[in-house]
Amino acid sequence: MKIRTVLIILAAAMCLPNQAFSKDKKDKKGGKEGYRIALHIDGASDDTVYLGNYYAKGTYAIDTAVNDGKGNYVFSRQTELFSGLYFFTNQKGKFFEFVVYKEKPDFAFSTKDDDWKKHVKVKGSRENEIFYAFHNERRSLTEELEAASKRMDSVSFMEFRRGMLKKNDSLMMKYIEQYPDCMFTKMMEATKPIDVPMVNDKGDSLTNTERWEYYADHYFDNMPLGDDFIVRTPENIFYKKVDDYFNITLKNTMPEFIIPHIDAMIDKSRTAPEVFKYLVHTTSERFLQSNVMVYDEVYVHMIHRYYATGEAVWASPSSIDDNVKRADTWEKILVGKQAPELILKDTLGTFHSLGIECSRHQYTLLMFWSPTCGHCKVTIPEMHEIYEKYRKEYDIAAFAILSEPDDHTRPLWKTFIKQHDLNWLNLDGGECNVDWKEVYDVTTTPKIFLLDRDKKIIAKKFSPETFEGLIKNQLKKAGE
Repeated sequence: MKIRTVLIILAAAMCLPNQAFSKDKKDKKGGKEGYRIALHIDGASDDTVYLGNYYAKGTYAIDTAVNDGKGNYVFSRQTELFSGLYFFTNQKGKFFEFVVYKEKPDFAFSTKDDDWKKHVKVKGSRENEIFYAFHNERRSLTEELEAASKRMDSVSFMEFRRGMLKKNDSLMMKYIEQYPDCMFTKMMEATKPIDVPMVNDKGDSLTNTERWEYYADHYFDNMPLGDDFIVRTPENIFYKKVDDYFNITLKNTMPEFIIPHIDAMIDKSRTAPEVFKYLVHTTSERFLQSNVMVYDEVYVHMIHRYYATGEAVWASPSSIDDNVKRADTWEKILVGKQAPELILKDTLGTFHSLGIECSRHQYTLLMFWSPTCGHCKVTIPEMHEIYEKYRKEYDIAAFAILSEPDDHTRPLWKTFIKQHDLNWLNLDGGECNVDWKEVYDVTTTPKIFLLDRDKKIIAKKFSPETFEGLIKNQLKKAGE
C-alpha cells in the first residue's frame, strides 16, 4: 500500500489562540502544568519569534519570545501545552515544526538563521529526535531529485522520479513500522488510503455500491480519532479528511445512512475529549445550516443524542436548552410528518383550516411570508407564477400566511397582494389556534412547505425553481 506524502504547510494567517477545549491539568505540587521551550538561533536576526500550533483548518499564535541579544528565545508559561504539532515562526515566514506528545514540554531547540528547518536539533525530546531524523532522510531524497532534474532529460527524469517516490514511500513505511507509537508516524498513518476489496469473504465480486459502502464504513480506519493530538495537525490531515467525508463520501445519501455513520465516527473519538467536542459540535452545526430538506432529521438526531443527554459538557445550559427546543420542534415538522393544524382568518375575516384545505386538493403550498422581507418580495411572486401555471393541472392549493401581522405591515401586505395579483388563499397570522411561529419554527422568511392531501409534509426548504420538479416527481411516484 502506498502512502502519500504528508504536506505540512504553514498557513499565512495567524490568529488568537484557541485553548478552551480542555481544562488545565495540575502538576504534583498542585500548580498548573506548564511548559518551558528554549530556542537558540545562530546568527539570529529577529527580535521576536512566535510559537504557534495547528488546530483543524487554522494556525494559532499562542506565545512570543524576545531575543536576549545572543540568539536565545525562551517560551515559558504555567499553562498546558496540549498534544499536537507546533511551530516556531517569524514575521518573514521562516518556520520549523515540532511535536508535543506524551513528553513534558521542556525542550531545547537550536538551528541556524540561514535555514531553520535544515539545521534544527533538539534536546530533551525523543519524539522530536525521531521526527527530525525522518525529515533529514526525506530531505536527502528531495535534494537528490532536484539535482537529477537539472542533469536528466524529461523521459529519464520521469523514470528516476518514479523510483524516488517509491523510496519515499518505503521511508515512510520504515518509520511507521519502527516507531508506531510516535505522533508523527500516526499522522502519516492517518493519510493512508483505505484498501477497498474487489470480492467479499465468499469470493463473490462486490458491486460498485457495495464497495462504496465498504469505503464509507472503513473511512476512518487509519485515523486515530481516539487521540486528541489529531485535531492539532495541519488542515489536510484531520480537517479535510472529516470535511471530505461529508462533502464527498456521504454526499446525497439519506439520513438513515448518514446517522449511523456519524455515530460510528463519533464513537471512535470518545477517548479524546477535544476530538469528540469538535466532531459533535461541527457536525451539529453542519446539519443545522444545511439547505437539504431531509437533513433536518440528522440535526434532530445530533441534538437528542449528544446535547439532550448531557454529553455536550462544553455547551452552556442556555445553548443546550435552545438546541433541544429547536430539535423538538423540527422533529414534528420533518419531511414525512403530518403538518400541525392551523386555523386562521383571510383578508375578509373568514376562518380557514389547513387540514380542510389540504383534504380538498392533491397538494397544498404552506407559506409564511411578509412584504417587509426582501427575499419574500422576490420569492413569493415567483412562487405564485409557477403556482398559477400548474395549479389546475396538478390540483394545487395555497395557504399563504402573513408572518408580521401588525398594523404597520397589514396595509403593505394587502397592497402587495393586489399589486402582484396573489389570488391564492391569503391569511392573517395575527389570530390562530396555535403559536405558529413556535410550532413551525418560523425564525426567517419565507418559509415554505409542500403538503399532500393528508397534510403530510412532502417537501420544504425549496425554491421556486425546484417547485415544478417536486410536483412532477410526486406525480411520477404516484403513478409507479
